[in-house]
Amino acid sequence: MNSSKYLPTTDADKVIWLNNFTSKLAVHATVLGVTTAELSSVQKDNSMFQYIINMIESHRQYLANLTGYKNMLKRAVGQQHIGGIPALPVLATAPAAVTEGIFDRISKLVIRIKASLTYSDNIGSDLGVIAPAAPAIDVNTMKPVITVKMEVGRPHLKWVKGYSDAIDLYADHNDGNGFTLVGRLMKNEYMDTTPVASPKVFDEWQYKAIYVIADTQVGLYSSIVNVDVKKM
Repeated sequence: MNSSKYLPTTDADKVIWLNNFTSKLAVHATVLGVTTAELSSVQKDNSMFQYIINMIESHRQYLANLTGYKNMLKRAVGQQHIGGIPALPVLATAPAAVTEGIFDRISKLVIRIKASLTYSDNIGSDLGVIAPAAPAIDVNTMKPVITVKMEVGRPHLKWVKGYSDAIDLYADHNDGNGFTLVGRLMKNEYMDTTPVASPKVFDEWQYKAIYVIADTQVGLYSSIVNVDVKKM
């Protein structure tokens, strides 16, 4: 498993995570054998990351204000008045510079911390370095969502496999046979090349599918999707 699964995905959440990790690491450093130099490095990394994210947000807000000012220069809005030109944000003094790869360093430190004989899940939870458990999957309610669009005159179906091994895809080509099994498809897309039955020029076809896990159909059938086709 990826050792950094505990890390949030967004920068805003990383700010919160790193701030907590830094403060809690100071509490557990001695028990975990984290050196003063390592703790200092994390603290500097945290200060710089917080500073840069705050700088970006300040400039983003300034740009939004400046854009609004520009728009009012071009055209009046009701009884609003333009006021003064938005001032550039005033930034705090920058912290000590750090090298690139903040979260690379943090990830390596976390690996070493977890290898420590004094590490425990309680400490890991406090530091925020335990990946959240994957949500339980209820196979009884799994339901494919099929999308279809015409490409080169043919219905091109797509879906998300998710936790399934495959789907059983059914098609009704409006030929009197109702829904028939197209096949058990391992991929997440299918191009239907079935010809439109003569003497029809236009027709409407329907599709539905159900997930398959370990060669067994599971969950619910998808909603039926319709597509208009034309004889090529």
